[in-house]
Amino acid sequence: MNSEQFKKSIQEALVQKNITRGNEEKVAVFLNFLDEISSSMIEDFSMLTQMSLVFEGFYQSVSSDSNLKRTLLNIKIRRWHKHYGTPTVLFLLTYDKAISDIKLFFLSGSLDREISLLSILSTAKKTILDHNNHVYIDIDSASEIELPQEEETGKFTKTYNPSGGFTTTPCDPVSQKFLKYSEEIARTGGAILEIGAAFGATSLQALTKGATVYCNDIDAKNLAVVRRRYLHGIEESSLTGDDSSLVLVPGEFPDELLGLPKNFFDAILICRVMHFFTGAQIEKSLRSLSSFLKPGGRVFVVCETPFLKNWQKFIPEYERRLAEDIQWPGEINNPAEFESSGRAASLPKFVHWITKEVMERALNSTNFDIEHIDYIDRNGQFPEDLLFDGRESIGAIAIKPF
Repeated sequence: MNSEQFKKSIQEALVQKNITRGNEEKVAVFLNFLDEISSSMIEDFSMLTQMSLVFEGFYQSVSSDSNLKRTLLNIKIRRWHKHYGTPTVLFLLTYDKAISDIKLFFLSGSLDREISLLSILSTAKKTILDHNNHVYIDIDSASEIELPQEEETGKFTKTYNPSGGFTTTPCDPVSQKFLKYSEEIARTGGAILEIGAAFGATSLQALTKGATVYCNDIDAKNLAVVRRRYLHGIEESSLTGDDSSLVLVPGEFPDELLGLPKNFFDAILICRVMHFFTGAQIEKSLRSLSSFLKPGGRVFVVCETPFLKNWQKFIPEYERRLAEDIQWPGEINNPAEFESSGRAASLPKFVHWITKEVMERALNSTNFDIEHIDYIDRNGQFPEDLLFDGRESIGAIAIKPF
């Protein structure tokens, strides 16, 4: 896709009134930016690079539940079709500030104020052409991300996720079974996927077992940490941040990962991610995971439950909802009302605590065959002020039928 084709695909998609309704001014300014770039006297790869980063900033500014967002996502998947429908980590890191500036401009609501597109575009260092994806990137951009301390069992490490995110070691039994299974997969030349990998503690262990790992996280900076740890100080030589053993796929699961190959993975781990999803999103996510798995492939799921010490105030509410046969009784739209340790400030505005019965029902409704499901005692794995009764997390392993 060259710059003219990219611009045309955007223009054709955004002429429909039902898509742009309520966003007419933003769309008009965005299209003017593209016109400004296309009229500049630069070669096509530079033009496509600039259009791609302006597109990304605009895309990030649009409400997630809108027709416009869904339309832009389809364009984005086509634009980055050579990289599983997502921008590369090195592209996102190279233009992090420019993308953020454009996003903030469109979110500001002051679209009539003057903005120098040229000054924004000139802030990024671009040193080399990624021929496969037709963008200029700074190959050293990942090395500029500060490495955190190694994860420790029993402690939470804050990630780069701006909406709140903590990670720890793959200490739970389901993650350990995933690692054991990845060893078997490596012997047959298969591939595994980790959703929401954070700093990649599990993915990196799987790599040492010889597995081919596709590693996803919502934040490119988290994936930069994965890449740096993987390289162990070796100078970066990949123009995407990927190689034959480790593929980094930035994006928000499930919608932004629709470009991943279907019927491809032998195993997928999604650990401590789904409890940030609504019930509808959980079912959608499980169907998506099923589409990625080969028949006979396994999904490994870990989620938090209501049975955490700092969430005791929610348990009576959970039991009341359960008695009323509410389908997703663990959904919480106001975490601060129930959380008692002070961590609510670092949580998203929505959480969803999941019990064994709810997880079992979700897996059955999405046609998985459950191989294992049980509560996880987090004693020695979580900070002590979270421990309650040995049911702090729920873990499941399920198989996609042949």
